[in-house]
Amino acid sequence: MISSLVRAFRGPSRDPRMAYISRPLPRDLYDERVLEALAIALEENPDPAYLVETLPAALKSVTGREYQVLDRTSRDVTSSFVKTSVMIRDGEVGIWPGYRARAYPLLAPSKRSDVARAAIADAEGSPVAAPKPGWEPPPPLVEEPARPAVDAETDAIGTVETD
Repeated sequence: MISSLVRAFRGPSRDPRMAYISRPLPRDLYDERVLEALAIALEENPDPAYLVETLPAALKSVTGREYQVLDRTSRDVTSSFVKTSVMIRDGEVGIWPGYRARAYPLLAPSKRSDVARAAIADAEGSPVAAPKPGWEPPPPLVEEPARPAVDAETDAIGTVETD
């Protein structure tokens, strides 16, 4: 209780390395422990972009518990501004039912997505899925023949103007 009271009065750490950590931290993980783990992780690889890979092992060695480390890096469209940060989570807190059941076949191909893809191809009777109707490219443009130029002496119809 006294340590939490001291933490409340002292506030979060002002160490510049804590800029890589997204708040809030898990309940029993104090800034001092995170700074120890950051020192170990940045000693292994000084590039903060690799904290997602190096920080979980460092946290395990410092605290003895396994924490999830999620990438929270933000950048603008041109990547001229990049703010590297990670979020530390304690286990499976806040994961809704079915979270693990989702599939991202483009990001991480799995056996389940391959089986589903094969089942869809078998149901359609073709080894390769046909494109969806309405997704065909537009027909080629047909060029119109050039119109003759209009002279100043003739009007739009082609008759000669008389005064």
